[in-house]
Amino acid sequence: MDLDLISDATEVRDTNYVAFVGFTIMIWDHLDTFTTEVEYVWPRVGEKKPIVYLFLINRYLIPLGFIVNLFAYLRIDQETYVGIKLSVDMSFSLPRTRSYSIRCQHFVRYEGAMTMIGINIVGLMMLIRIYALYRNQKFIVAGVAVLLLIEMGTYAWLMSTGKPVQHHPNIISCTMIFGEKNSIATSSSAWLPLLYDTVVLGLTLGATIPSVRDARGSTTVYVMRRLLQDGLIYFGVIFAVNLVLSLMIAVADSGLKNITAQLELLVTVSRLLSFYR
Repeated sequence: MDLDLISDATEVRDTNYVAFVGFTIMIWDHLDTFTTEVEYVWPRVGEKKPIVYLFLINRYLIPLGFIVNLFAYLRIDQETYVGIKLSVDMSFSLPRTRSYSIRCQHFVRYEGAMTMIGINIVGLMMLIRIYALYRNQKFIVAGVAVLLLIEMGTYAWLMSTGKPVQHHPNIISCTMIFGEKNSIATSSSAWLPLLYDTVVLGLTLGATIPSVRDARGSTTVYVMRRLLQDGLIYFGVIFAVNLVLSLMIAVADSGLKNITAQLELLVTVSRLLSFYR
């Protein structure tokens, strides 16, 4: 059997597995925090506060948009199985049409755009948190905002170079990679968010630790402690995911380069309620 076919089929399967695992984590988190959402978020719908609407967009747009990906992955699984059977039984290659290439190009752009929207909305919510903690120190807030704009601009540029991975003729799959050849530039889609999260965590620690240490028993201490706890939990998880993604974009095979980009998006959205609180 063709080793390239086996390798490509394995990469497609692993990509699908990661997608379903990440989506399961996100849905579980949504169900687990639904009562908290009803208590804290829903009563504030109608208020002129951007964070409410940023929260709701990511909370519901990303899961609904990702369902499109899951349907596509299920179809890919079926067609890939057929392609492998044909390859083994008759040494037959599935024909690739121009319409398939166009649809695949559109799909990978859609997939990448949804990832960019989800991660950058959370980035905006983190910026709002930094503004709340450092509203009297405008240079700090401005610096964080500039870093977020650099992250957004870099990802938008990389998205403009996005293209489907070239698979074995009998593998029907639309997996996105960036067209830019420089591994440092392409991996910036992962390490720039990681840098942004690190800066936000450092600033959050700087603002919350003194308050938690110096005061006792007040509402302010409770809020600061929650900010500290949520920030550490989120950072630990997303640091691991983004670190793996950075390394894979730089050194992994084409079909696996962006495999944890899905996990990055879904884990980020799963921790969304902590940013709102």
